[in-house]
Amino acid sequence: MITYEWGTSFGTDPEVVSLLRDAADFDAEQGFSAVQSVPAAGTDGAPPGRVTELVARMSDEVGAVGSPDGEEAVVAFLRITSQGDGTATTEFVVGPKYRSLGIATLLFEELGLARGGAARWAGEGVRSLRAWAHGSHPAAERMARRFGAVPEDASWRIIRPMHRPGSVPEPEPPTGVDLRPLHPESDTAVVAALADAEKDGRGAGRVGPEVLVAVEASGEVLGFVAYSPHPLAGEAPDGPGSVHLLAPPTRGEAHAVSRALLAAALKRLAEAGVREVEMSVDPLDEPLVRACRSVGFHHDQTDVCFSVPVDAPAAVV
Repeated sequence: MITYEWGTSFGTDPEVVSLLRDAADFDAEQGFSAVQSVPAAGTDGAPPGRVTELVARMSDEVGAVGSPDGEEAVVAFLRITSQGDGTATTEFVVGPKYRSLGIATLLFEELGLARGGAARWAGEGVRSLRAWAHGSHPAAERMARRFGAVPEDASWRIIRPMHRPGSVPEPEPPTGVDLRPLHPESDTAVVAALADAEKDGRGAGRVGPEVLVAVEASGEVLGFVAYSPHPLAGEAPDGPGSVHLLAPPTRGEAHAVSRALLAAALKRLAEAGVREVEMSVDPLDEPLVRACRSVGFHHDQTDVCFSVPVDAPAAVV
């Protein structure tokens, strides 16, 4: 039997924190994103939109699920963040040791997701729920068909092996362009772009990135790259390094500058002992994909964003 409880913040619940930490460590090895115990703050320090959370528990009546003393165990966590434009971002995670038991299907059937029941709990004014499925896992497609979700967006996870010494190309920026570290006090536009990326889920999670900036002789910033010796999802033992964001120039020799920024980031990651680097890119951004391929990245998996319509009149939980 599965039970659930709605609230606005379970971030301090020890069982929830433990489940999210275990899931983050487990999923980081596969390159999956992590659900944080506290919602990401907006530019004013407040959560971006209305946040509703659910904790699911299950007794030990089903297999070995449950605590040894027979009490219910926390098996899953759901967070819905209204964006204010009729959509809501959905984050859902099942504890690693409770997966492959049909918990997600059972919970969403209980919530009535396939019958328009989301209108009762998705939030006032929400017309669709959006959620990312990482990789081409058959369960994601089955869940999408079962609950009427349709693909809306896609992202590629690309990787760059770093095992062979000397395999990283030398950074060769065009004449008149230099690469230097970020100067937060003066590079305010870059700092703002990094903050926007963090809100969009393209930031560095629990680990702040290093940033290299491409500048002209006049000091004007052309582009930048943010990278980290840790995975996109956060810290993980023996995990890959990552390029979090490449902001290419909008004029001039954009490909050459992008290639130089990527090569410089890879060189620094190689010097830090990183043996593989991951990056998430828009597959329709041809210049970005071409620049990444030019320094040795290749496609690893495709992540798909699904949208579930919420048709009935919504009511506040």
